[in-house]
Amino acid sequence: MGADSYIVQAFSMQGHESGCETPTQSCILPDLLCGCTYNITVIADNSVCNVSSGITQMKAVPCVPQQVEARVVCESGGVAVSWEPSKGASSYTTVAQGNGGYESTCNSSVTTCLFSDLLCGLNYSISVSASDETCSSARSSDVEINTLPCVPQGVTAEMVCSNDTGVVSWEEEEGVSSYRVQAFGPDGHRTECNSTETSCQLPGLHCGQLYNLTLTAQDGECDNSVAHLDLQSVPCTPTNVKASLLCHSNSAAVTWERASGAVSYLAVAVTADGSHQTQCNNTMTHCDLDDLQCGQTYNVSVFAQDESCSSVESNRSYVQTASCAPQNVTVNAQCAEGAITVSWSPNPDAQYFHVAAVSNTGARLYCNSSSTTCTMNNLPCGQHYNVTVLSVRDDCESQPSAGVETSSAPCMPSNPKSHLDCVSNSAWVTWDDADGALSYFVYAEEMNGHNSTCTTTSSPCEVPDLKCGTRYTLHLKATNEHCHSNHSATFELVTGPCSLTSISIATECNNDTILVDWENTVNTTLYVVTAEGHDQSLISCNSSSDSCELEDVRCGMHYSIIVSASSNRCSNLRSSPKKIQTAPCVPDNVTVVQSCEESGVTVTWGHSPVATSYQLTATGSDGDMVNCSTLVNNCTLADLHCGQLYNLSITASGDNCTSLPSTSSFRSVPCQPSGLTVDIDCETNSAVLSWDASEGAVNYYGCAQPQDGDALYCDSPALSCTFDGLECGEIYNFSVEASDGFCNSSFSSPLTEGAVPCPPTALNVRMQKIGQYHWAFTSWDSVNCSDVKYLAEISGRIKDDPHALMEVSSYWLPRRYFEFPMPCSTAYNLTVRAGNSAGVSAPSAAFAGVTVPCPPQNVKYSGNAQSAVLSWDASLFASTYTVYDTSEGGHVELCSTPTLSCPLTDFNSSATEVTASNAWGESNPNAVITGPVGSRRRRHVRETYNNDLESPKVLNVSVSGLSVYVKWTTVKSATSYTLKIQDQSEMSVEVRTVEGDFYVETDLKPRTTYCFQVAAKKDSTQTPYSTRRCRTTGASE
Repeated sequence: MGADSYIVQAFSMQGHESGCETPTQSCILPDLLCGCTYNITVIADNSVCNVSSGITQMKAVPCVPQQVEARVVCESGGVAVSWEPSKGASSYTTVAQGNGGYESTCNSSVTTCLFSDLLCGLNYSISVSASDETCSSARSSDVEINTLPCVPQGVTAEMVCSNDTGVVSWEEEEGVSSYRVQAFGPDGHRTECNSTETSCQLPGLHCGQLYNLTLTAQDGECDNSVAHLDLQSVPCTPTNVKASLLCHSNSAAVTWERASGAVSYLAVAVTADGSHQTQCNNTMTHCDLDDLQCGQTYNVSVFAQDESCSSVESNRSYVQTASCAPQNVTVNAQCAEGAITVSWSPNPDAQYFHVAAVSNTGARLYCNSSSTTCTMNNLPCGQHYNVTVLSVRDDCESQPSAGVETSSAPCMPSNPKSHLDCVSNSAWVTWDDADGALSYFVYAEEMNGHNSTCTTTSSPCEVPDLKCGTRYTLHLKATNEHCHSNHSATFELVTGPCSLTSISIATECNNDTILVDWENTVNTTLYVVTAEGHDQSLISCNSSSDSCELEDVRCGMHYSIIVSASSNRCSNLRSSPKKIQTAPCVPDNVTVVQSCEESGVTVTWGHSPVATSYQLTATGSDGDMVNCSTLVNNCTLADLHCGQLYNLSITASGDNCTSLPSTSSFRSVPCQPSGLTVDIDCETNSAVLSWDASEGAVNYYGCAQPQDGDALYCDSPALSCTFDGLECGEIYNFSVEASDGFCNSSFSSPLTEGAVPCPPTALNVRMQKIGQYHWAFTSWDSVNCSDVKYLAEISGRIKDDPHALMEVSSYWLPRRYFEFPMPCSTAYNLTVRAGNSAGVSAPSAAFAGVTVPCPPQNVKYSGNAQSAVLSWDASLFASTYTVYDTSEGGHVELCSTPTLSCPLTDFNSSATEVTASNAWGESNPNAVITGPVGSRRRRHVRETYNNDLESPKVLNVSVSGLSVYVKWTTVKSATSYTLKIQDQSEMSVEVRTVEGDFYVETDLKPRTTYCFQVAAKKDSTQTPYSTRRCRTTGASE
């Protein structure tokens, strides 16, 4: 008390002085020497006297450590730091700051410190500070040091198989001046290489050795960062290769001696002319070469293999395979001698040939020949033989030739008998079957040379058209495809006389009667007319006049008709036979078989014995008509219209008559389906293919063919089917064919669709303020598909203004997040699409949100500085309003309320601002506050009463693909900006409302010039637009 000022004096033990003077109760002592202890006295002084205090001691801050040195301890990899002692220090703190942001601290009471936890391969800045019980000095100057190089990473070693060179590779790392690779083989071989790159070659490695490799990263000081790995060299070449023929299987057994380093072996056989190659492999020292070609000499060599390399080819061995089977084998039957002669093409590789003939009874005949023919004699009659030929060399037989079928002569038929058919005047001959016969031939001849024959495959046989009253001599013989037998013993047959003459017969087409007329020259009261069909059926009629009508005549018959004067058809009073054929029957047993490939049908029907031709007509339901004329009982119709019901008509024509038509119907091959649609479900990786109905189809077969890989199939009797197991990201060609149960239509034209990825399901938005702007940080979950990129799209309404709409999207990127600058008080919907080469997904379910509110507008107060009520207009989407005191550079909350006003005391309008908040964040502050007239802040007079805002200037317009970034100057007091975008090609104008001082416009048209102007806006007042700045977009993103 009573002091006007104070004088502080400080004296160090070393004689240094410092002092200060102050009217208050504290002052700062300048220029103290570091590390010194000072005696402090305070003198209180006034105009009358001064009084000294007692002495107090104080230590100055310890001195900054000097001569800081750091070195790497090679043995441990640590860093040792040392420095000179600092005056006044009781402890030291050493800090190592890595260039990757890593920091480590070491505390010590001595002038050394060892860092043992520093990361390898980094540059560290090391500094030391000294401390006593109270203070710490500043840090010393930084000392730079590189830690030990890291142990090389990503180290791989592989062989260049062709030249016994090992290649070692590794990842590049910092702080390494060179690398050294050393290789140690179990056979004592050593080699090494050095490199300043990321790979090194070790030439001349010995075969079959497992080398131990060490890779050392060298920094010129400590060379102890070592990686270890193994490398297997190329296997050695197999030796003592031998090959021998396995005659029974025409394969070769190959053997060799084990080769060092081999995991398996590959034996290869190549013909001398190089036309054929085969191989076998084994982990043992032998294997069999199968599928060798006959009559070849093979060069056989062996390769030793491991997982990566194959050895050099071994010395070759040779093997000659068995002779080839004889070719072009033919058999010539020598019927008269009872022998066969077998012949074949020459084969110079064979020593002789062995012929075998095996009969149907199991009997075996053989002959050998060194030429190209061989004859087998004394063959028994009636035998069937299969003949094969082998070629033989050194007791090794070839495969047998293809079998050739032959026969000996058939045996002679026995027990022949005959009888006369008087109606047809033909002879029926019977006999016992003969071994080896395929057919029989009967020959009848009378003395004047007239003859008649018949041929059949079995007994009996009808010899037709014999003369009346004539003696015939008959014999028969058996035949097969090669020979005929001797003919049987002869036998005779006498035909009866024919007294009645002038017989005439007549019938009408498709009538069941035949009219028979004759001359009545015999004195008899009754005539009998008999007709015998070609199937031996009989019909007859009686008449006492000169005509008679045969009834129940059948169609499609050959009839022989006689007239006799008694019921005995073989009596002398009979006519010679007259022949007639009736009209063909209606074709029966009609079958229709579809010809799928020709889009047609094959129609067959029963054979008519009297028809000489057939006519077929098929008429489709669409009017298509197809005709066919044929001499046989079948016809093929091609190129019918698909999916049509055809009516079929078939008639048979004889000499003068045509049958009634046979009618039926059939349906042609189904048409290929049309109207394909496909619905792909990305969640189940399935697709539902649908189509329109195809007439006549009972089933459908669908196909989904990817651009690569195997097709997927489904089938269904309905008009859709499901494919499972689609691969996301693949593009498929979908097609379908229709089936009627027998034929399939052609496949429809393909429908190409991609198995596009599903859209993301979990969307997240986080609002973050950067500077004066709010950004929406969007993210989403990944999609399980290959090569996926994402497109985020945001649409919204700014300040609930229907004329202020926003729609913006990201770029297509593989990452799962994107940032959008967002205007305040905006309700928005976020969707994300996923896409790849297969196409683009539908948008995801929308994430609906709102942005941070805009700053409250029209902020004003009533009252005075001691007591005031601050009020403002509502801000859209705001839930809370906060008033802050910003005096003295602070930011102190005065009031937080959900309402639109707040009472304040000690109010300073020049140091107050208001914000609006919701769950997404807090708006920028509004510090524009108005009050009662005459009390408004001077700095806002121009703003309030003169709304003449400054026009902004466009600073930068830059183009990136189809997006343009526009940046402009900030205008004081502006609450928003209006950006005008004009498309010069269409002279169309788009207007954007922006809160900040930049904007990014996306999805513009390629190679188009756009011009940009910006105006500042506050409430209802807007400045003139700035000068236009124009840019042209690129060709694509």
